[in-house]
Amino acid sequence: MLLWLLAQSIEDYQKQLEQINQLIIENQNKLEELKKEEKNILYELSVLQSRIELYNQKLDLLKGQIQKLSDEIYVLNIKKQAILEEIEKTKEKLSTSAKLLYKLPKNNMWELLLRTGSFYESYKIEVSLMSILKYYKALGDNLKAKQKELEITENEINKNLKILEQSLIEEEIALKELEKLKNLKQAKLEKIRKNKIQKQNYLSELEKSKQKLEKIISELSKKKEEAKKTSAISLLMPVNGKIVNDFGYIFDNVYGTRIKNSGIDIKAPRNSPVRAAESGIVVYVGFIEGYGNIIIIEHSGFYTVYSQVIGISVKRGDKVIKGQQIAKVGDELVHFELRIGKEAVDPKPYFTSQF
Repeated sequence: MLLWLLAQSIEDYQKQLEQINQLIIENQNKLEELKKEEKNILYELSVLQSRIELYNQKLDLLKGQIQKLSDEIYVLNIKKQAILEEIEKTKEKLSTSAKLLYKLPKNNMWELLLRTGSFYESYKIEVSLMSILKYYKALGDNLKAKQKELEITENEINKNLKILEQSLIEEEIALKELEKLKNLKQAKLEKIRKNKIQKQNYLSELEKSKQKLEKIISELSKKKEEAKKTSAISLLMPVNGKIVNDFGYIFDNVYGTRIKNSGIDIKAPRNSPVRAAESGIVVYVGFIEGYGNIIIIEHSGFYTVYSQVIGISVKRGDKVIKGQQIAKVGDELVHFELRIGKEAVDPKPYFTSQF
């Protein structure tokens, strides 16, 4: 695996930096897409809210109309009751008038007619009686007409009331559907915003890793920049395993491209010991996102680098001796580099002793 920290030169580092920048650009593009999607959802929510407010206004209007019709029915019932009372009062007045006309409070009109001997008197009584009866009939017809008119009005009001009540039910159903859709949109908005936060945090981590690597490379490149290669270097094989990736160009499965390997990759069982290839001072111990744990040891004129390790047992500033265990094998693969000055070289020719 080619690690940012282990760039052979500034040029090689720039190539790896481009990969990081590409990741940053890709995530920034995704972040922009999320922002656009968030904007669209907010617009849709504003439209939905306007529609919901409109439906609420329509519901208030319908409820007002229903209340108005209910009030009209109430007033209509009062009028009906008033007509019934008027009928009763009219009957009482007719009865009183008839009694005053004939001055016979206990006898009816037909009995008076039958007991009258004079034809003229009988005629006058008959005429008066017929006038009263016609008046009573006309008054009754008028009251019946009023009752009929009230019934028609009441039926029409009840009909309109049912239509309004049905409309109210339909509008309430439509409003519930809008509110349901609004809730779905809000849930989607929350998901987008959560994803935005994740992307922003990831971008922040990428930027931090980038700055951290730039600082480390800068520090390492300043030391022994003019150091020369020497055959006096004698290294111990750091892991008892098999070299599966040599120094040089290899095929990277992650990016699907041919990349330069600045060291070698050694396969060994998990938790196998990783030992210092030479005596020296630990100058760096840390973790870089996506690349695993790294140990860098400074020797006389060169550095050795151990990555993808676990169980690190040393810290920065520790002095180590050749063959001392400094970590353990992680996922059955350890990346090892030899750097002379700022240049990474093939470490295999410098192995003079086995693990």
